Amino acid sequence: MLAMSVLFMGIISCRDTKKEQQELDATLDKIEAVEQEIEKTAVEVEQKAAEVESALSELDSL
Repeated sequence: MLAMSVLFMGIISCRDTKKEQQELDATLDKIEAVEQEIEKTAVEVEQKAAEVESALSELDSL
């Protein structure tokens, strides 16, 4: 009876681990998506900053 109880607890704990792993994977996917969006935004900001600097340089030369 004790062996059956231990086996049952082992099976249940594996299920919990799988659920936790799935939740962790989903969270990591969300984090990666946010990181990619941040990188994209940073590149866009750098491009806009370069355009503004260029425009200011043209204004200074007038």
